[in-house]
Amino acid sequence: MLLVGCGSSGSGIDAGQLTDALPDVALAAVPDASASVDNGSTSDVRDPFDPSQVDAGVGGPPPALTTNVTIHIAGDSTAAIFPATDPRVGWGAVLGNDFGPGVTVHDAAQSGRSSKSFIDEGFWSAVKTTIKPGDYVFIEFGHNDEKFGDTARYTIPNTSYRYYLKTYIAETRALGGFAVLLTSIARRQFSGATVPDSHAAYTAAVLAVGAETGTPVIDLQAKTNAWLTTLGSAASAPYFAPGDTTHLNYLGAVAVAAMVVQGIRELGFPLVQRVIDPVDGGVAGEAGAAGETGSD
Repeated sequence: MLLVGCGSSGSGIDAGQLTDALPDVALAAVPDASASVDNGSTSDVRDPFDPSQVDAGVGGPPPALTTNVTIHIAGDSTAAIFPATDPRVGWGAVLGNDFGPGVTVHDAAQSGRSSKSFIDEGFWSAVKTTIKPGDYVFIEFGHNDEKFGDTARYTIPNTSYRYYLKTYIAETRALGGFAVLLTSIARRQFSGATVPDSHAAYTAAVLAVGAETGTPVIDLQAKTNAWLTTLGSAASAPYFAPGDTTHLNYLGAVAVAAMVVQGIRELGFPLVQRVIDPVDGGVAGEAGAAGETGSD
């Protein structure tokens, strides 16, 4: 049974039910991995990023706590550490404040990277050298994968994006780590009183890969979308860097880190035993209430 952390109940969602529930429209416009690709010289070239080529296996239960556990974060700028003079703050940069002794957060997220470029530029290889059995690896990509036309970063949701997600999962498991997928945080882009999911097909792909591989998912898209919708456009602005609808500031990073901790609770990870309460001095209540609404 796959668990998806997106509300307060922490209830399990059967993998088959989850796959059936994925929105057809989100994946209808992207090429199927088994489809032939016309490269100008042949009409029968298989997609080189067929996700079925990656055997990630099927995940088991979260590991028992060891004396020292590390949470590694592979992701983009929404989770990254920035210089102190930069108003942007990723949620991963403050996640360690939510835990007591025995948990270390290794925030390896990199600004501007996609699931593809994080590997191509060697960042993932560096992370792998630090993963030890019993560690957690949190994987959140999507914002830069969506940059159509950028050959260094763009991935196709239904093929190459899934291929790379499964690669992270397979290689994490091979090292004895425990992989956790996270959907991308919502952009603060309102349409009236609502916040459309600008990640649509990528959100669906994360959930599909989680279901296929038995990898738990913290649905940050659903949590942050509900949080922003509850706050509204004006009241949510103080949680983001000035003039920015993507990047959080310190207050926003603390709120989203609280949502990550909420997801850890919902999924029943032993890590919860080392969470400090309250995790953020009060913001968690507001963030958590918003996160109870909505899920893909």
